Amino acid sequence: MQKNLTMDTVAEIKRKIDSGYTISVTAAMDNLVNVIKTKIKGHRSDMTNIPEMLLLQEYCCHQNPIICTTALRALCTFMTSNNYQNQLLIDWLVVLNPQIKCRTGFIQEIFELIVFGLKNKENTNSNNINTLVDILIKIMDESIEDWHAILFHMKISTHFDDHEFITGWLNVTKRLFKFIFLSQTSSNHRTLFVRLFVEILNCASDYDLLFEIYSWLQVDNLDDILFLNNFLGEFCDTIPDTLHETKYNLCLCVIQTSIQLIAHGFDPTSTFQRLNSLLILCPCASDVLLLCCSRILSLCSSKFVLKTIDFCLNVVEKYGCHKIIAQSVIASILQWNHTKLIYDDKMTMILSTFNSNLAISRVCAKNHKLFPFLSSDSFLITSYSLIKLCPEFNNKQFISKWLSEINLTSDLLDDTLFNLYLAGLYLSKICDRFQQQIVLKLLNKQYLLPLISYALDLEISHYGRFDLMKVIPTAACLPENISLVISFIKRLENSNDEALNKLSIDMYYDLWITEVRCYRFLLYCLSKDKPGWQWNVVKSYTIRKMVKSNPNSDLVSVLKQMLGFYIKHSMYLPLKFTLESLVDLCLAEYMNPESLLKVIDKTILDIHHPSVIPSYCNLLMVLCNQTTENEKRSEFFKKLWSLVLHTNDSTVKCALKSLSNTDLEIMPLNVLPKTFQSYPKVVTQLEDSEKLDLFNGPIPGECWIKFLQNINKSFINEAQMMLSVWLGRELEKNVIIRVQSDHEPKHLKHLSDHSIARGLMSFIVPKRKQMLDVDEDTKVTCLAVINGADKPMYPFDWGFLEKYMTEGPNSKLWKESVILIAKQSTKSTSAFRLLYKCYDHHSNLDTNQIKLLVTTLYKVSNIIFHDLQKKFVTDVINGILNNIHETYSNSNLDVDLLCHFLSEFKQILQSPQTNMENVHFVCNILQNIWCTINLENKEILYAFLGCCIAMPTEILKNLRPYPVQESMLSKFVILCCAQNFISSNTSFDSLNECIQACNQFSKNYKFLYDTAIEVFKLKMFIPYHHEFIANFMIYLTSFTKKTNTLTNDLLDVLCSIFINLIVTLSGYGSVSFTNNKKLNCSVFPVALATYSKNTSQSSRIIEWLKTMISISSLPEEYSKLFYCCLAAFKNDKCLLVWTNRKKIILH
Repeated sequence: MQKNLTMDTVAEIKRKIDSGYTISVTAAMDNLVNVIKTKIKGHRSDMTNIPEMLLLQEYCCHQNPIICTTALRALCTFMTSNNYQNQLLIDWLVVLNPQIKCRTGFIQEIFELIVFGLKNKENTNSNNINTLVDILIKIMDESIEDWHAILFHMKISTHFDDHEFITGWLNVTKRLFKFIFLSQTSSNHRTLFVRLFVEILNCASDYDLLFEIYSWLQVDNLDDILFLNNFLGEFCDTIPDTLHETKYNLCLCVIQTSIQLIAHGFDPTSTFQRLNSLLILCPCASDVLLLCCSRILSLCSSKFVLKTIDFCLNVVEKYGCHKIIAQSVIASILQWNHTKLIYDDKMTMILSTFNSNLAISRVCAKNHKLFPFLSSDSFLITSYSLIKLCPEFNNKQFISKWLSEINLTSDLLDDTLFNLYLAGLYLSKICDRFQQQIVLKLLNKQYLLPLISYALDLEISHYGRFDLMKVIPTAACLPENISLVISFIKRLENSNDEALNKLSIDMYYDLWITEVRCYRFLLYCLSKDKPGWQWNVVKSYTIRKMVKSNPNSDLVSVLKQMLGFYIKHSMYLPLKFTLESLVDLCLAEYMNPESLLKVIDKTILDIHHPSVIPSYCNLLMVLCNQTTENEKRSEFFKKLWSLVLHTNDSTVKCALKSLSNTDLEIMPLNVLPKTFQSYPKVVTQLEDSEKLDLFNGPIPGECWIKFLQNINKSFINEAQMMLSVWLGRELEKNVIIRVQSDHEPKHLKHLSDHSIARGLMSFIVPKRKQMLDVDEDTKVTCLAVINGADKPMYPFDWGFLEKYMTEGPNSKLWKESVILIAKQSTKSTSAFRLLYKCYDHHSNLDTNQIKLLVTTLYKVSNIIFHDLQKKFVTDVINGILNNIHETYSNSNLDVDLLCHFLSEFKQILQSPQTNMENVHFVCNILQNIWCTINLENKEILYAFLGCCIAMPTEILKNLRPYPVQESMLSKFVILCCAQNFISSNTSFDSLNECIQACNQFSKNYKFLYDTAIEVFKLKMFIPYHHEFIANFMIYLTSFTKKTNTLTNDLLDVLCSIFINLIVTLSGYGSVSFTNNKKLNCSVFPVALATYSKNTSQSSRIIEWLKTMISISSLPEEYSKLFYCCLAAFKNDKCLLVWTNRKKIILH
């Protein structure tokens, strides 16, 4: 009875609301809210399940404005006045937004919620307010008709008498203002908001947003330029003169806008008048103004040239001019000389004015802090002009060297002016494309926006390059840039150029990767249907990436929409990506796979199309794995197996691949096509119930033999791979332990009937009664299945394979037997006993099989290699070396195989279990390789030196070609250096032997320095760097003390090597010593100080320097050099005490 009363009450409420009378609707809404209150316990989950709450939300979307507005007011008032989670209300408003018909009432509620949030800061999450602003932006983006309503409510909501509120209000509405002013809407609509914006900024005394918006409105679009001109004009009249810095920045903005107006043919008279009044307040802007006038002279028509020149002269006479800027202006004036527009007398007067003593820049009494984004034109154009005046930058090699040196010095990259200089270099377009990309990578991210703002339209319209655009999302790593970046991408998204459209998708994607909060912008962009082929390929591929990295339910509706669009327009490549994404969402359980299957079966006429069939098979695979109802699951299995028998090749291959990802344990025998079924003959004697159990039970292992025999031989590889996957899973579920050879079974009858391994092995092992092997092709495939599983098999006696190993390549089963024995030899004694036979007939093996045999050698290197194994290694290595030597070119296959051998040799040498006889064998092979290889092949050289690290020191020493021959000098020096880097704690004899060898053949020492540094820099020697340098310093000290250095040139060489190594390690490049007596006293001290700082060894190195200086036999030039080094440490506390005691002044 109580239930009926409640229902009647709700029915009565609905009747009153549906009447549409204001009073009745208001009263009924209050009653509806009261009903909701009685059912709420205060938890979010409770509210979402209350039917009356859903009814209230439904009324929010009603066609009648009275009902809609009243429901919205009731919902918002109720949720904000009862201490419920604000997030829930926000979530509902986001969902309801597209469905609400009464936009004005909705907009009013949004603004009231924002104001409520600002006035109740302790109970408000700023993210909620941001979401509300996002809703307003979405409304404005979708309909121009709602702009007037938003302006009206913005004015009502702005409380100018509350300064604290107005500051928060500006922070909240700034994103809204950015969207308005940066949108592609006509300037008439945008101008409506300017007056309110000016009033808010003046009241809050915060003008950052003005300059931010300015920086993004510098485009070639005349409508935007006119809007910007009026926009700035409003501020010129309202910003107080006391805000000098703001006025200065405003002056720069007006200067840039003036250039654009004049470039579009506008008379500059009124512009020059405005600039004159601004310069009176801030003469500092005169240099920038003149530089921009230089640009005006390059852009304006001839009728304004003289007027612009007169204005420039007036500025120079009043405020002066920097010499470089004077050159730029004069160059711009001279370009008009060929038109005879400027008389000689006028030209003389111009030159004399610019060259006079008056032309000295006046400065303001106040310092100016430029906003980074304001440098957009003012400083970018300065650096651009400077680079154009610098002849060195015409040399591509100079630029490359310059950029590489910058890359090593991080301090420069934090400097504002230097970043602007880099941006100017990008603008100049004198770099090649690779260099341009390096500039963008070097540029500090906060200076990307000014560059983008200034150069973008130029990039698109004149150069057709997208390098600059591709880094736009990166600029969003600074939070204040996010809205500007989004606004810019929207310009590209709305462009008429499809190339820019599709680029906007990539940029939204990169933006999401940079800033996760931007996900909804990407999703909104992708939800749009556009006809372009490129757009749809990029769109579908982007969603594909999103599904792989972040699958979620938001993507389902977008992908369903895309699926229908692509089917309708026969866009097969986008359809392929879309189907793949939908199947992945089914796999992740964000979508019902059965409903997707129905859509495909109903709408796609040809499921066997190459773009459709892979996803169709994968969808059936998902259904097979996820369906819990046996009968339904069997139907999906049957459908997938039926595709294996199809006539279309792609269909069969895709079906087999998808089957490999299904769970074999839940696949009953009755789903297998009859042509593949095999069961005992006694089945005919079974009862019906027993037969039913058999066919509903797991598939017997022997079926897979029939499957391999009856499958179309064109697909035998795919069939084999499928079984290998299933066998691999079976073996993973069983712990495989090694047993003694006497206990290795000769059959697998102890396993269950449905074991794949048992089914395969029962067919492979020869039967006693059979004199001849039958169906050898199927046996080969069975062995290939076992090998493809790449897992240790059950304990088994593999002795029966000896027959095929003895027959060699004459037997069809030989090659797969070789692979099986090699893979199982570490787990099976019987396989290990046959292993040595695998290394015979190696010429009949391919590269991958040879690699497998070499890797297996490492795994069994604890036992002395068999003669056949040694012969195999020797013959293959010699064959590779002969190929390389005879063809005088390094075949990729030969190089790859040799490097694989070297990698395994390194493992063998490093393993403590390796038998010493095997170590000596490997080292002998390495000696042969070292004598034969060409040093120009760096890949082989580096792989070989990797082996050297693993060698015992004595063996490495014996590896060097001795006695030294001139043709082998490079190899001798490389190995000596490698040995010394590894064993510097023992001695430096190897380094001395290098020097003696170079002297013996009159080889200059530059060869020695270059070789030593090249080896030293290799990745494998990095762990030895610090120990080697520390030992080298100790060695230099003892060497200097023991030797009469006044007559010994050896110290020069050793010190030069030391200096080169320190300079290299500290990142200062290489120092060239044409004369060892003239040591560089500027770079090395800085490099040594940097190295000591990076390695935290300052005290140790200072003590070493002090010790070296104290040695009486040290030559004077080294004494000076080491004093210079101490000067580089002059702020070190320990050093200060020492210099005071010694009364030494370090410069």
